[in-house]
Amino acid sequence: MITLQSLVAFVLVFGVIVLFHELGHYGTAKLLGIGVHEFSIGFGPGVSRSWRGTRYSLRVIPLGGFCRLYGMEPNEDERIGLRPDDPRNFHARPVWQRMAVIAAGPAMNFLQAVIILALIATVTIPVQVVGLEPGSPAAQAGFQPGDAIVAIEGQTVYRTVEVNRLIAASEGEPIEVTVRRDGQNLVLTVQPERQPDGALRIGVQIMDGMRGVPWWQALPEGFRQTWQMTRSLVTGLLGMIAQRVPVELSGPVGIFQIVGQSAQQGWFSLLLLAAVLNVNLGLLNLLPIPVLDGGWLLFLGLEGLRGKPIPPEHQGWATVVGFAFLMALVLFATYQDILRILLE
Repeated sequence: MITLQSLVAFVLVFGVIVLFHELGHYGTAKLLGIGVHEFSIGFGPGVSRSWRGTRYSLRVIPLGGFCRLYGMEPNEDERIGLRPDDPRNFHARPVWQRMAVIAAGPAMNFLQAVIILALIATVTIPVQVVGLEPGSPAAQAGFQPGDAIVAIEGQTVYRTVEVNRLIAASEGEPIEVTVRRDGQNLVLTVQPERQPDGALRIGVQIMDGMRGVPWWQALPEGFRQTWQMTRSLVTGLLGMIAQRVPVELSGPVGIFQIVGQSAQQGWFSLLLLAAVLNVNLGLLNLLPIPVLDGGWLLFLGLEGLRGKPIPPEHQGWATVVGFAFLMALVLFATYQDILRILLE
């Protein structure tokens, strides 16, 4: 179901991700003195304004963006009388400079993920009560879904493993649990109940929390988590290629649904999803597929090895094949998304 909240969250999250990606290309090009015809967020019709030789556009379809550089648009190049040897021409620059401009887009996605995860790392999230078993000790003691478990027997807890350890240590005796509800701390007394397997339980379903790190540890933690996330995604991608794991892709429909669900869960989930999407987009763009940044990097790498550019006609055919492959992936992912929604 499409809601206003889901729509706003999708446009905001995806728009910011695309904005930073394109800013990577744009900023590096400007820094190196390469001209930019147009900087656009979105596709389709929109509004534009020209300033200092660059047209800045905001378009209605928020599914991407582009940064058109001098030397990449024959009609625009001809209009301004751009010469092949003009230093503002992208193709007149050394290979390493062109590679830097292309690689800056995905790099900005990874940097954005690092910043988001660093901010998240400083936040302390308490253990949350997400459900109660009817008639359980927790229900009888007055626990409610949404309660934040702050402490047990005076000991602060941040993880479910700590909660379970302190319940087990009670040996079945009543324990005092401090919960935060509506901004106030309440102390609830509950007596754990022994289960047939011998374990002590209070009959509550909880969601793990986390303890925030000091601000000076936040950036290293952001890098660490981004690296772990990247490694996991690469492992999953290689597994799909080797057919060791099933192919699971999400297209625009699936991403819209996931963003909407995260928005309903709150800003924390939405920020975490934004970090995941940044890493996904960064990795996707580095794949050596023509039309993606990775395809450009492949062409430029080959040019550096050969000492001369790849013939334009070869690049053209490769781009057509790459575009067709990418569209087939999008259609396949969208089909999977719709099928998954219909079967839910």
